[in-house]
Amino acid sequence: MIVHLKSKQYYIDLYDKHTVERCRRLEKSQSETEIPKDKKVTKKEAEAVKNYVHELMLTFEKGERYLNKEKTINEWMERDRQRDELLEQAQPPEDIRCLTCRNRIAVLDKQLWHGDEDKSDRVLFMFECPNKCLPRRAFFNDGEEWRSKPHLCAKCANPTKHVVSDDKEKMITTYTCTKCKHVETDEYVWSKTEDEYDEHFAEDRDRFCLTEEKGREFQDMKWNMERAGKFMEEWDEKQKALAKRLEENPQGFHREGVGYRCAICGDSTPEGDNWYDKYGIKCLVCQKAIDKKEIPASLAKNKDSWYTKHDFDHYFNVKGQTLQKWIRESIVKPRTVSHYGEGVHTQLFLIKDNKDFLPPKKLLESHMVKEIKDGKEWNQMHPWYHFGDPHVILKGYKIMDHLRVVPPEEMKQREEERKAKDEARRLHREKVKSARKVRKKRK
Repeated sequence: MIVHLKSKQYYIDLYDKHTVERCRRLEKSQSETEIPKDKKVTKKEAEAVKNYVHELMLTFEKGERYLNKEKTINEWMERDRQRDELLEQAQPPEDIRCLTCRNRIAVLDKQLWHGDEDKSDRVLFMFECPNKCLPRRAFFNDGEEWRSKPHLCAKCANPTKHVVSDDKEKMITTYTCTKCKHVETDEYVWSKTEDEYDEHFAEDRDRFCLTEEKGREFQDMKWNMERAGKFMEEWDEKQKALAKRLEENPQGFHREGVGYRCAICGDSTPEGDNWYDKYGIKCLVCQKAIDKKEIPASLAKNKDSWYTKHDFDHYFNVKGQTLQKWIRESIVKPRTVSHYGEGVHTQLFLIKDNKDFLPPKKLLESHMVKEIKDGKEWNQMHPWYHFGDPHVILKGYKIMDHLRVVPPEEMKQREEERKAKDEARRLHREKVKSARKVRKKRK
């Protein structure tokens, strides 16, 4: 009797084999996929997008196969355990008789028939007459008799005769009609045997079947993506609710809650100290400045049209004292937002107020650069002035008359001094830490 349940390692190997086959098909489809032609996209860009998409698909195929592995193997083992139990415990129907001599016939053999969507697994019992009469009979354990269906001619529906040829690679069955002599053929290609040599299987299994460590990494990545997706769904719902409320209150309204960041000054707003309208969220101080026409409301939406003190430091390395000097000398003109008429809440530097002095922010964009450190590849953002001569990039803007471009030699010296200071601080911390350990031991 055939035993279906095997060792767990058998199922692990089988699952890995299926994983490798699926991933190989996915890789093959990538190589066969044609890149659509588009005048707006270069061939190189299209190739990069295609490779990225297929790599993402392969990543998820490998990851999902890992996540479902243990569950699927347990299901397979439980299915085969139940099949063995069914095959062992199933009872044949009683009082089955020979159709020729009417004698009771006995069970000759039994085998498991795998079920489908309509019927579950069943056991088929083969009965043989003690007088060796033909034909034999076969019954399932639920009492249904199995009967072979004759092959009929596709043209005239009369019975056919068949001949089978098998060359170990494929089996060909030839059906010939007994009346009109119409011929039909049916081919079955034998699948590869388990023992067939696959020289790349071990290599591909290492590529496609994730280790526990890599599997956990994928699980974390998937969880983070699902969490981000859920957050975006919730964000979209909130934005729809805000849009609906803004339709009902076109002049704006207070938003419930705390911690909203003002689109003008960047401050976090306390409870009730905010105003939301078509330009976004602002603190009440900045909203008051907008209402008094001190600053345009559009600044909340178009942040590329103005600079902050932080922007001067970030883009030009201009510190607060230097900037205040420029303001006093009328080199640069600020828009001052007071705190309800007293003091300075924040200062903004509009590009339209400082034409020919402040450049568009688009000229000052940072770019990602790949660097090799300690044998590893790192991506790091570099400022705009690393990609050309600042005098050329900002040609025609008077701010360059007040800036000094530090020569590369001086920059290198500054970097070395910074590293030396960092190293001195590190050594000092280690020295202090060691001294504490010594004192602790003495106690």
